Amino acid sequence: MARRDEYSKIRIAYLIDSITCDTAGTQKQLLETIKRLDRNVFEPCLICLWKSEWMEENDFSFPCIVLNYNGFIKLSFPGVVRRLASIIKEKKIDIIQTFFVDSIFVAMLGKIFSRRRIVALSSRRDMGLGRTNEPWYHGFLSLLLIFANHYFTGILTNSEQIKIHVAERERADLEKIKVIRNGIEVPENSSAKPGLFKKMNGVVRIGLVASLTPVKRHDVLINAIYELKKIGLHHKCRVILLGEGPEFDRLERLVLKFNLQEIISFEGAVKDVTSYLYNLDIGVLCSDREGLSNAIMEYMACGLPVIASSVGGNIELVDETNGICFPPGDQFALAASLKRLIEDEPLRKSLGESSLRKIIKSYSWGKTMVELENYYKAIVGGRF
Repeated sequence: MARRDEYSKIRIAYLIDSITCDTAGTQKQLLETIKRLDRNVFEPCLICLWKSEWMEENDFSFPCIVLNYNGFIKLSFPGVVRRLASIIKEKKIDIIQTFFVDSIFVAMLGKIFSRRRIVALSSRRDMGLGRTNEPWYHGFLSLLLIFANHYFTGILTNSEQIKIHVAERERADLEKIKVIRNGIEVPENSSAKPGLFKKMNGVVRIGLVASLTPVKRHDVLINAIYELKKIGLHHKCRVILLGEGPEFDRLERLVLKFNLQEIISFEGAVKDVTSYLYNLDIGVLCSDREGLSNAIMEYMACGLPVIASSVGGNIELVDETNGICFPPGDQFALAASLKRLIEDEPLRKSLGESSLRKIIKSYSWGKTMVELENYYKAIVGGRF
């Protein structure tokens, strides 16, 4: 570690592929983390591998650098590594923390060529997208992670399940992996009600917030609602899907096939998600793979009972006190869980109240930032 003055700030560079919005899970958590860092102690900067349209339209209150990375096998790649190494030296970076696979290897090489003894941290915030959803080269890179981890001081995860997954998949030492959970604020409940809900009196309103991608398995929810239709219970509920993505056409055809277009509505990407959540009765997530789901945490922060697939960090967020977990891909188990909550309003209310209490106790931003800042201080070894 390069010597620092006792009273100098800890300089942190956060390296991520890009920032395409301020609502997606990892990107939202990163932006909130940088915003909340104690500026009396820390001096953060953001480094992106490439620029996005969203970045061009928005300003940051902290330094942001773009490396113009185009891939490992491009002729420009050595220049990207040299530029990162130069940034590390010029800005006297103490900690570099990475997000997503590509940035891990760029940071590793940047650290090596900078010849500066910095703390390198990598983040694991999910269990991957699965083989059918990841770029072809990620399978190869996952093998290289076992080697790359030797150049990193620590690995940060946001759930115990991911910690276990990383230790097994990457043969990483459990002592090297630190769990620091996502943070969230309980949002204000405004009186604004989206017009959609004005036509939903007397029914149980079910919501799913997620991008329309294969791993999120919206089809499981659609199939479950079809199961409820078979027993005549579909008339007692309405389903609102918030999000957009490549699965829209396929999912819309499935809704039409089951003649559920009066029950299930696609609302796309909405700006004020909170106004929808506060007008729902149940929050659902059907993913095949998850880290520590921001969607579930947002459901809970708005006082909703949650029905979620029993994958990843979902089982840390949802238990019998605030909802129901069901086996991933099991439309019949999901249908049974929905039936139970649709027919039991007092249970929905008590589970929702428990959700909110759990968020306030264990997932506040205040708690998350104290843990993260203390970890940074300890790993750098400064006196504060």
